[in-house]
Amino acid sequence: MQKHRPQADAPQPTLDGQHLRDLAEDCSTAAAESFADNYTALLTQRVDRIIRSIGVGHREMAMDAALSLRTASSMAGALRMSHLCSRLEKALAAADLAAAAGVARDIDLHLPELQEALASRRRPGQ
Repeated sequence: MQKHRPQADAPQPTLDGQHLRDLAEDCSTAAAESFADNYTALLTQRVDRIIRSIGVGHREMAMDAALSLRTASSMAGALRMSHLCSRLEKALAAADLAAAAGVARDIDLHLPELQEALASRRRPGQ
């Protein structure tokens, strides 16, 4: 089965439900729903970890947090958040803490939009 993936230069949607549908197809609906619920529950904590680690200049911790959030966001279909985390990883890899702080701010600003999209997403059977 070919997975749906947007073009790299296309604007990234806040939430692409196809990713969770693919996960449900690959695993089970219950597993996909559990993953989505856990992703939603941990989202604020993951973003806060990025903000805190950037704030104290701890690049390694920020990179770990960005990798974690990017991976989970990609699986959940939170493509804009995943893209922002990729940008953060690049800034951190280049040791550009000013750019990293700007991307961290963008991640924090995107959080409410993503939380709203997750809260209003269509669940199986709806």
